[in-house]
Amino acid sequence: MQDHRLSNRRTFRVLAALLAVLSVLSFFPLTHSGLYAASGNSQDKLKDIQQQLETVRSNRKQLAGQKDKLSGDLAYLEKRSQEQRSLYDAALEQKEAALMVLEMNQAASIQAQQDYENKIEEYEKRIAQMYAWNRQSMISMLLTSDSLQGFFTTLRFMKLVTEADEQALVDLEEAAVLAEQLAGDAELQYEEMTELVREADQAMNAIRQQESMTREELNKVSSSLEISRQKEAQLSRDEQAAKEAASKPAAPAAQTVAAHVGTAGFIWPIPGQHNISSHFGYRAKYGRFHYGTDVTAPRGTKIVAMANGVVTFASSGWNDGYGTVVMIDHGNGYQTRYAHLNGLNCRMGQTVSAGQVIGYSGNTGNSTGPHLHFEIRMNGTPHNPMNYFKRSG
Repeated sequence: MQDHRLSNRRTFRVLAALLAVLSVLSFFPLTHSGLYAASGNSQDKLKDIQQQLETVRSNRKQLAGQKDKLSGDLAYLEKRSQEQRSLYDAALEQKEAALMVLEMNQAASIQAQQDYENKIEEYEKRIAQMYAWNRQSMISMLLTSDSLQGFFTTLRFMKLVTEADEQALVDLEEAAVLAEQLAGDAELQYEEMTELVREADQAMNAIRQQESMTREELNKVSSSLEISRQKEAQLSRDEQAAKEAASKPAAPAAQTVAAHVGTAGFIWPIPGQHNISSHFGYRAKYGRFHYGTDVTAPRGTKIVAMANGVVTFASSGWNDGYGTVVMIDHGNGYQTRYAHLNGLNCRMGQTVSAGQVIGYSGNTGNSTGPHLHFEIRMNGTPHNPMNYFKRSG
C-alpha cells in the first residue's frame, strides 16, 4: 500500500513537471525561431533554401552569360551602325555632287541648244538676203566696183561668210548634241546616287532596329540579372539565418531572449492593433525566411517608435520591397524597422522617443494588404520581435 502511494506521488510529480514545461512552451508561438530550430524539420527547411539558392545561382550564371553575349552583340551593332552611317554620308555627298553636275549640264545643254537655234536664225536671214539679190543687183554691183578684181573679191568674201556660217552651225549642233548627252549621263548618275542613298539609308535603319532590339533585350536581361542577384543575396541571408536557427537548441535560445527583455524595453509599435498575420521565421508558402512580424491594421493607423533612438533612414519608394520604411538606431547594437507605411512622420537624423508617432500604416512595397511589418535587429542580425517588446495600449 505504501509502495502504491509512493508510486502515485512520483506519477503526480512527473505530470506536474510536464504541465509546467507545456505551460512555458505554450507562451511562445509555434513559428518562433527557437522552436523552429528545435523542430525535426529544420534541416529539411535549410536544405530547401540551399536548393533554391543553387537554382538561383545557376540562373544567375546563365543570365550573366546572356548579358555578356548581348553586350558583345550590341558593341558590334554600334560599330556597324557607325560604319553604315559613314557610308550613308558618303553616298549622300556623292548624290549632292551628282545633282550639281546634272544642273550644270542641263544648263549647258539648254544654252547650247539656244546658241544653235540663234545661229540658224541668223544664217537663214543671211541666206534670204543673198537670194534676194537678183541678177540686176549683180550687174549693178559689177558696174559699181572699182575693178573686176574687186567684184570677184566681194563674191569670194560672201562665199567665205556663207561657209563660215555653215561650219558654225555644224559646230553648234555638235555642241548641243554633246551637251544633251552629258546632261543625260548626269541624270543617270544622279539616279544611281539616289538609289545608293536609299539603299544605304535602308541598311542603316535595319542595323539601328537590330541595335534597338538588342539594347532592349540587354536591358531586360540586366534587370533579370539584378533581380536574380538580389534573390541570391536574400537566400544567402535566409540560409545563414536558417543555419543559425538550426544550430540553436530551444532552451538556450529562450534564455537568451529572456535576458534581452529587460535590457531593450521595447513597446508595442502599433497601439490598439494586435492581429498578427505572419510571425518571424521560415515561411514554407513563399520558400523564404521572414525577418519580422506582420500586424494587420487599417491604412493610416499610427505607428510609434518602440524605444528611444535616432532615425537612421526614412524614405518612400520600393526600398527592396519594404516600401515606405523607417529605421531607428537605439544604441547598444539595437535597430528597429517599420515597413509598408502609408506616410512618414519623422525624418532622417531625428531623435525620437518611445511611443512617438513616426508614421502611418499602409500597403506600400511588396505588400498584399494594409499592415505593419516590423523588425528588431541586434548588430544587424534579425531577432524574433515577439521576444523583445512589452505591449502598450
